[in-house]
Parts: sequence; C-alpha cells; structure tokens
Amino acid sequence: MDLIRIALLRSLATLGRGKILWEMFWPLLAAGLVWIAALALAWEPLTAWLAGWFDASPEGAQAGMLAMAGFFALKVLLVLGVLPLMYVTLLVIVGIWVMPRVVALVGREEYADLELRHGGNFARSLWNTLSASGLFLLGFLVSMIFWWIPGAALVLPWLLTAWLNKRTFSYDCLMEHADAEELRALEAREGGTFFWLGAIGAALAYVPLLNLFAPALTGLLFVHAGLEALRRLRLERGAWIVEMDAATSESAVYPHLPKGKQ
Repeated sequence: MDLIRIALLRSLATLGRGKILWEMFWPLLAAGLVWIAALALAWEPLTAWLAGWFDASPEGAQAGMLAMAGFFALKVLLVLGVLPLMYVTLLVIVGIWVMPRVVALVGREEYADLELRHGGNFARSLWNTLSASGLFLLGFLVSMIFWWIPGAALVLPWLLTAWLNKRTFSYDCLMEHADAEELRALEAREGGTFFWLGAIGAALAYVPLLNLFAPALTGLLFVHAGLEALRRLRLERGAWIVEMDAATSESAVYPHLPKGKQ
C-alpha cells in the first residue's frame, strides 16, 4: 500500500506542475469528442430502429408497458455497450501515444537515476494492449449474464477494468527502464499492488467527464508506482548506479558495480 500512496502523491505533484497535462489529455479529449459526436449522430437512427422492431413484433403496440420497458432496457444496454468500447479506444490511444511521452518526461525529471535497459518493445506493448482489450470486451459480454444479481452490474465491470489497467499499464510503464528479468520479477512481486492501482483507475472511469481522462490518469499512477518499484528492486540488488553530471545535466551510467563502490 506504501507504493500506492507514493504513486498517488507523486502523480498529483506531477499534474500540479502542469508540464505534462497537454501531452496527456489532448489525444483523449479528441477521441472522447469523436465518440460523443458519433453516439449523438447514431442515437436517433438506432432508437428509431429499436422502436420499429417493437412495433413490428406480433403484439406491437398492444404490448403496452411491457414493450416500453423492453425498449428502455435495450437503450440502456446500447449505452452500456458503447462505454466499454469507448474506454478501450482511449486505452489504446494512451498505450500508443500518451504513455511513451509520460514515461520519458517523468522518467527524465523524477527517476533519472534509473538506467534504461529496454526489456520491452513497442510491438509487444501493442499486442499486450490489443489482446487484453479483446479479453476485456469478451469478459464484459459474459459478465452481463450475471447483472441480474444486485450490484453485479457495477462490481463486475469494475473488476474487469481493474484487470485491464493492470495488464496493460504494468508493462508499458516499465518496458523502457526494466530489463526482461526485472519485468518478470516486478510482475510477480508487485502484481497485487498493480491490480489495486488498476482498480483506482477503474473507479475513475465511473465519474462523468473524468472518465474521458481515466486511462491517462491511471497510466500516470502506474508510471510512478512502476518506476519506484524498479528503483527499490535495484537498490536491493545493488547492481546499478547512475550519477548526474551537475554541469551538463547528463547522466553517466555505471551498471553492475559492486556494493562497496556505490
């Protein structure tokens, strides 16, 4: 939980400095506006089609309140079906566009002591994001079977979104700084912490308007948590040191020095 507290406080400090805000939010704002416009344009044709479907049924308007209730339920399901698609779209944009910039900026300003070991790559990141998104959407569809249980319609999507955040961002936040072995070690060591960070981000997705920026804010939390976890891991192993040249502000990396020389 200490890592979560640190991630929250440092993320607020990063946002407060303002440098990163535009880089984080403009792609998401653009995508969100496109989705809102598309939904607004498609809403009337889709609801008209649904209404026509009910009128064309054998009982048609004779069904009265039952038909109205069914029509309302289908409209609700339509909205609920769009929301996960919107979230996945924003998540993919964050993974492709926002996260590399956030990792670079935050890493340079707050974790300059960490050597870049490039244990991951963009192709793996893209596949990880797309495959996790596909599993998330499938899980979302399956979860709808259980929505008749009180509270399930809120809890199950929240848990699925938490898993999606963890699966996606725990890799993206570390792939530049950690090597392949460190990626595996941190996944095993901090998997629970990463899940709860994902759960915090999933909760943000329930807040109107803020949900448009939830993936970016969640990504920032993971950057701070992941890089701090990596820093602690390397300190424990005593296998690295990065010294900053005050005159040039450039870092000199000296990997694998014995503990006595650090």
